[in-house]
Formats: sequence, C-alpha cells, structure tokens
Amino acid sequence: MLGTFNNDQPKIEIEIKGVNGSPKKVIALVDSGFNGYLTLPYVEAFPLGLVLKGIQSNTLADGSQASHFVCIGDVCVDGKCITTTIDIQPANIILLGTKLLKELGKTFILDCVNGKVEIINSKKISP
Repeated sequence: MLGTFNNDQPKIEIEIKGVNGSPKKVIALVDSGFNGYLTLPYVEAFPLGLVLKGIQSNTLADGSQASHFVCIGDVCVDGKCITTTIDIQPANIILLGTKLLKELGKTFILDCVNGKVEIINSKKISP
C-alpha cells in the first residue's frame, strides 16, 4: 500500500469503524514517535459511534498532564483489520502509531529522498 509524503509528513489511508457499522476512510499521519495505536480528533471520532472504554491521563513532552477519552473501534490498514483502542484528542490530527502497525503485522517504509511511503506485510525473520 502506497502513501504520500507531503511537507515531510508520511501519510496513509486507513479505515475506521465503530458500532454504527459505517466505516470511514481517513488519511492518517504515520508517527514513528507514537508508540500507541491510533489517535483521532473529536470531530472524526464521535460520528463513528466508537465504544467508550474510559479516560486516560498522560504526561506530555513539556511535563504537563493531559486527559483524553479511550474508545474501542475497528481499524483497517491495507485490507487487514483489528479491533483496538483509539485515543480521542481535541487536536485536529489523526496519528497512526507503531503499536498498531506491529499488531497488524505491517512494515513501514519511508524513503525521504524520493518521497515514498509504503506499508507492506512483514515477513518474520528467522534468527
């Protein structure tokens, strides 16, 4: 699956589905520094009918604390889907984290020089 690399930001199209059964395709920024699954802004999350799991507090880079909703939903990347937790934040950005790619068995390839972003199925490497 090919993505885009615009303004030095790697992005791919994913699909998200909540309990209302209507999947939505969105463009997510692949964030190699985000070791979670997926972050959605309120405006994208609420219409999907995601199931609320709870509220979580995190320490931000500047040391301050922030709380956000944690929901459950289905996320599909390159035809492979999982049910997972989704962080809901007020910021207007969709972030795809490394834990989601790992759970889906995907490899993220970023070629900054040629502006290429690709998500492929991982192959287990034998020791």
